[in-house]
Amino acid sequence: MFFIRQHFINTKNNTGMERNNKWSSAAMDGLYLSLVTIIYSLIVAVMQPQGFLVTTILWIAKFGGCIYLLWLFMKKWSDGFETITYSESYNYGFIICLFSSILCACYSYVQVEWLFPEHTTEAINLTKETMIQQGTLNSSTENMIDKLSSNIGRISMFASLVYYVIFGSIAAAITANFTKKTNPFGESDNQ
Repeated sequence: MFFIRQHFINTKNNTGMERNNKWSSAAMDGLYLSLVTIIYSLIVAVMQPQGFLVTTILWIAKFGGCIYLLWLFMKKWSDGFETITYSESYNYGFIICLFSSILCACYSYVQVEWLFPEHTTEAINLTKETMIQQGTLNSSTENMIDKLSSNIGRISMFASLVYYVIFGSIAAAITANFTKKTNPFGESDNQ
């Protein structure tokens, strides 16, 4: 949180440079936004919370934190402009979410392949045991599960990237409505 606070202090009075550095600013904001999801994933993987209530509270905290940070970053960006359209605000929010999505997807790969591969192995073994109990596991199904398990990191990374980009696009679209600034006395193209 110190880094996020310091980022705001450093960029608050530097709006002219920030307008010219849209991609750089969005990349830093995306990094901070991705940290919320990465920290949440680490907490869940390490602590393995049990119970619906605990996992729901953690997920709601992550969800709320992500939405709040996205709004905060988009608001900070829009403060540098006298007027900013919905489209301009959405574009900046989408760029933030795109960078965040890339980082979260890469972390997903690292988590599955290197940090906690035992969780993946346990899940695959549990799936096989369940299929054996149901009588649905045959040699071709087992071969397919083995092929999928050898590529699970790449599959996880791609699926996470698609999920985070879609979610980020929707969140940016909603948040842009609250961060746009129009001049009611200006020309119609500023609306």
